[in-house]
Amino acid sequence: MAGSRGEDGKEPGEPSGVVARGAAAAPKPDLLELLDMIWPETGLQTASRVPRRPKDALSEDDTIELQIDFLTLSLTPLEFIQLASFLRMSIDSLLEQHPSLQRAVIRAFDIRD
Repeated sequence: MAGSRGEDGKEPGEPSGVVARGAAAAPKPDLLELLDMIWPETGLQTASRVPRRPKDALSEDDTIELQIDFLTLSLTPLEFIQLASFLRMSIDSLLEQHPSLQRAVIRAFDIRD
């Protein structure tokens, strides 16, 4: 995450409940870091990286790295999208069954209701 950080140590426009990792977690030069975060409520560390390619040139032969704490998944772009869709549908179902968990979402992004 390049750029100047504010007084709170966050990139401009970055959600206030999310803390970016330090330079020690810098991506490999051949990979573009899409997102790299530590969730302050739980300490969960997450990151996603893709190969550097010209715009719209990522193919199913490429691998996207999804890192969750000490686990790294290597997925094709389609698998990555399918996993994200599955997680979104799972979250929707979870919140339907347990709507009080929505507060965790609000706190994570410091959204005022």
